[in-house]
Amino acid sequence: MEDILVPKERRDAVVFIGVDRGENVEFVKVYAVSEEVAARTLEEFFNARGLFPSDFFLVDKGVESLKGKGAITTRSETGLSAKLSRLGLRLLSNGVLYTKGLESVYQLTLVSERLLGEFQESEKAKRSELTKLKLLTLGESTLVENLRDADITAYLPKGVKFLREPPVERVAEILAAGETVVVETKDAGKYERLGFSIFIRIPPLSSEEFAEAVSEELGFRVDPGIFERLPPHKRGYSSAKAIARLAKKLRVRTGRNWEELLRLAVRIHLGEV
Repeated sequence: MEDILVPKERRDAVVFIGVDRGENVEFVKVYAVSEEVAARTLEEFFNARGLFPSDFFLVDKGVESLKGKGAITTRSETGLSAKLSRLGLRLLSNGVLYTKGLESVYQLTLVSERLLGEFQESEKAKRSELTKLKLLTLGESTLVENLRDADITAYLPKGVKFLREPPVERVAEILAAGETVVVETKDAGKYERLGFSIFIRIPPLSSEEFAEAVSEELGFRVDPGIFERLPPHKRGYSSAKAIARLAKKLRVRTGRNWEELLRLAVRIHLGEV
């Protein structure tokens, strides 16, 4: 049974896993020639690895097109590798599945309880943000304090006047004329006396969310603790992209380690250098 853990050429099924720094399995994906083979392979893998099925949750299953792919390997699954890397996981497999003559394979995807919890928290935050932004479709004058730099333009009614950080006097004139306007700002206090019909506050990213955004830009997991000192108005997606961009350029010039470079990029972004 331990043969399933040995990387080799395979014709029936292959197992991909995502492991953290402690080599704990947090993600499992099985590709197989049929549903029955996939289920059997998964059971054999769990037994050989000493894992408990109850510790994992099935999040996806079904037929997947091969699209002319002659083999499934870690090299062919670059998208999966990148996604796992952003979660702090390393992609491993028990070999290569040759798929010549097949048009599709059956796949099972499972995640650990910890990883599922991360996904659910992320989705919960996104749903809350979307619910707030849907208020824009009401077509009323709205003040949006957008501390995370979320893109709100898709929710704006057609033809509505949209301004970012406009002078207070200009907004007052527009409202006095009975026109509808949506104002986006990072400091709602400047406009609160103007009497908007709707006020939407989109909170800044948490340290964990900010780290996830930077990880997306860099392609690997970064420590949320690096960003704890960022003030609320600097905890948006634009700042995350700017810090990642700075770190990349500093890496080319200095070759120093990523954590050191990210901390330096934060200082530069805050004007402390």
